[in-house]
Amino acid sequence: MYRRPRRKLTAATAPVAREQLQLQFLAMPPEARAKVLAVAQRAAGDEDLRAVVRTMQRTVAEAAQQQADAARNAQLAAVKGSKQAASTMLQKLGTDGDLVFVATAGPCRVADTRLGIDADWPGMIGGFAARQIWAFSLYDGFDYASEQGGTGVSGSGNCLGTVFTSTLPASVVATVAVVNTTATGYLRAWNGGTTLTVGGILGWNAGDVLSNTTVIPLNRYIDAYPDSGPVKRDFAVYNNSGSAVDVVVDVVGYFVQNRATPLSCDHVAGRTLGLPAGATTSIHAPECPAGFTPIVAFAVAFSYGVDVGAATHTYCRFSNYTGVTESARCDVMCCRVPGR
Repeated sequence: MYRRPRRKLTAATAPVAREQLQLQFLAMPPEARAKVLAVAQRAAGDEDLRAVVRTMQRTVAEAAQQQADAARNAQLAAVKGSKQAASTMLQKLGTDGDLVFVATAGPCRVADTRLGIDADWPGMIGGFAARQIWAFSLYDGFDYASEQGGTGVSGSGNCLGTVFTSTLPASVVATVAVVNTTATGYLRAWNGGTTLTVGGILGWNAGDVLSNTTVIPLNRYIDAYPDSGPVKRDFAVYNNSGSAVDVVVDVVGYFVQNRATPLSCDHVAGRTLGLPAGATTSIHAPECPAGFTPIVAFAVAFSYGVDVGAATHTYCRFSNYTGVTESARCDVMCCRVPGR
């Protein structure tokens, strides 16, 4: 098995990692914070500190799943008045099928407006203005730092899992933070299209530093919101205040369309048995290995004078029309869904 070498923090990356953990911690509900603090208070060494980080990552994933469940429940409630609609509706997140959560290796900082780069990424988001943001890459090696002030490179380090070469994610789970706030306001996040949704993900007063981990729909192939940037990216944030504000985005995972997984199957041969002359009989198929399910049995006859009758997943039927004893065997195909 290929093992990725563990990355050590450097003097340059340590402050970013510390800030990412702080922002994720601030975004957690009180009961989740208490869980993380309980683990942190027992920390006495490096391994204990890694346990704290794992607890935070697990808590963020659980919160994302709870948000997804809430979205699904709201969708079901919307059609509750129609029994027919409720009975035919998919019990899954998303109107187009079954979505599953895929986490990144760690919080991947994809955007930071505190690092103004050029005219495409000019720094703070002005009052009552929007900004387009990339949330994933189509290839390894995309530099979020040079494009929108992030610190990660797609497909490496904490940003493993941010590359999608075929089926694109439907939504992103990200910790979004506001800093350098000078006036009361709130932040919206949506797919970046021309229709600005009404839901706010963060509200602040002047001087606040706040964060929230939330699910944001993605779409880089629609018309961009006016004056939100020269390029339509994956989603956008809107500063609903009269004063400029800095926004930081750390991606922790995605909801992607579930893909069918081919079955893992084994052909298990049965014992060769002798069929008496003129006999019609059934031979049981062999047992499948632990964890596998018998799918279909198939008969193996060693003579043209032996006919094969009906077969199920547990036995085969033979008729020996010859005048001597003939050999036959009942095999089985055993399958399972891959995974642990």
